[in-house]
Amino acid sequence: MKKTAALYLFCSLSFVLHAQTIKYETVFFEDLTVESPNARFMITGGISEKEFIKAKVKVTNYTDKTLVIKPEECYYTTPNGELPSKDRWIIIAPRQQEAKVIDVKGEGLKVEASTLKIKGLYICNTVEPVTAPPMPLPPAEEIVIGNFKLVLDGWDRDGKEIMLRYKIRYVGDKIGMFTPAKVTLRSPDGQEYKNMKEKDRVFSFKKNEDFIVGFLYLSDSKKDNVLYWNDAFTESVPEKVEDVNIELKIDLVKTKDKN
Repeated sequence: MKKTAALYLFCSLSFVLHAQTIKYETVFFEDLTVESPNARFMITGGISEKEFIKAKVKVTNYTDKTLVIKPEECYYTTPNGELPSKDRWIIIAPRQQEAKVIDVKGEGLKVEASTLKIKGLYICNTVEPVTAPPMPLPPAEEIVIGNFKLVLDGWDRDGKEIMLRYKIRYVGDKIGMFTPAKVTLRSPDGQEYKNMKEKDRVFSFKKNEDFIVGFLYLSDSKKDNVLYWNDAFTESVPEKVEDVNIELKIDLVKTKDKN
């Protein structure tokens, strides 16, 4: 037990002494890409100074399910041990990309190499639809659909074009998702029209997050049109998947050039 404690103390002291001998004020890390079964992680702009370590992480979701990264469960290795980030959750909709800077702050953090341990990677395997009744137009000013709150942000009709926008906020404790392409417009004669706006996007929400979402339809009918939500709203509980470790190393050329 004493040998283990002594070895840990020796390693920690060596790490600190090494950090103090780095002659550059700012250490720039190499850009790199790491693949996992669920996503690709592109790391750019990584730097280390006395008071922080940070890097921009661009995540490409390979799956047909929403991915979630909880930065409070992501760590950089530092002379002071593994430090977690305090950034907001990163939610990556199916087949889409999101980018965010993940950083940690403290004292004596300058290093020539660090490991970003993404231990907070989750996937939304099970999706529960949230049903909503059809909505006759003109649109309601405010709607509550399960844990989703909608506030009208714009409404217009120009010839055959019917345009509307809603600010959608999720207030639940799971992961909320909204697929605009599922929302259709039906005319009195039974004709159904697809949403021509945001048709390739899925919006993913954490608690109290909101987005403004547009809808556009072409309808010959000038009245009695009805909007059908068609299970466009869903919720999911994220499930943890295998960790991803990203090894950050000094880019000596860039570091020399910029110091």
